[in-house]
Amino acid sequence: MIRLTIDELFKNHAEGLALTWLAGQSGSQRALLLESDQKLANVGYLNLIHPHQIQIIGLYELAYLDALDRGIYHDTLKQLFENDNLACILIVDTEEVPFDLVKAAEFYHVSLFTSLLSGENIINYLHTTLARLLAQRITLHGVFMDVLGMGVLIMGESGTGKSELALELVSRGHRLIADDAPEFSRIAPQTVSGACPLGMNAFLEVRGLGILNVQALFGDSAIKKDKYLRLIVHLEHMSSERLQNIDRLQGEYRIRRILGVDIPEICLPVAPGRNLAVLLECAVRNHSLKMQGYNAADDFCEQQQRAMRLIDSGPTGE
Repeated sequence: MIRLTIDELFKNHAEGLALTWLAGQSGSQRALLLESDQKLANVGYLNLIHPHQIQIIGLYELAYLDALDRGIYHDTLKQLFENDNLACILIVDTEEVPFDLVKAAEFYHVSLFTSLLSGENIINYLHTTLARLLAQRITLHGVFMDVLGMGVLIMGESGTGKSELALELVSRGHRLIADDAPEFSRIAPQTVSGACPLGMNAFLEVRGLGILNVQALFGDSAIKKDKYLRLIVHLEHMSSERLQNIDRLQGEYRIRRILGVDIPEICLPVAPGRNLAVLLECAVRNHSLKMQGYNAADDFCEQQQRAMRLIDSGPTGE
């Protein structure tokens, strides 16, 4: 179980949620209690039958409350605020908050926030945030990069040149996310997100140079906080026999399962004179084309077969 206090929620996400703490600061230690098997029902619009831990009140909910008979209205507020699982209340789409809600928030010690964002945006943001907190996690050895807008994990044995390749990619305008031990979490059934677990994503260790701060060297655009993992590139020193067995048409492709999600993996042979940065960029572009349904090897074979059929059919005329 994960316990997230309202104070922690506000400190970490007030900017992203555009929150203003209107009333009920004394309830800052109320907490969201999150179970790993929950279906993210902690957040939602006003619901008194199956109450959410975070209740969202928008214009429609305010109009509903205002239309109630005064006695029923006060009973409804009492039912809302006396729920032991209630963590906080967010008023969205308006800055005009009924005085009764403010008064009740202070009386029951429940944090009352307002936000200029829509209720849908608030709910989506919080669902994503809670999903990350509850996500399965794993740490892998490698360098995680944003290459051409795609999250790429560079893996390989020690000495294959992962950090040197990452440095070359950064110098070519790509972005570093995490060096050596990126942490990955499964935030959706088919989505794995990666980041630097300690938030020190600006640092890269290169043999012979030591620790480098790529943000200081190349600017703020050289780093990125997180990215979805879409491709793994495995660097490998190969024997001449192994090189001979690589598929010359399709290359060395396979699937690696990360947290139950299948991630495509490409194996790049490491050898003197090979420009791995250009090869990796090309691998990313080629993988992007495959995701769009185009396969260069299949296209090549089809064109070759058409050319052979033309040769076999002979001249069409003198």
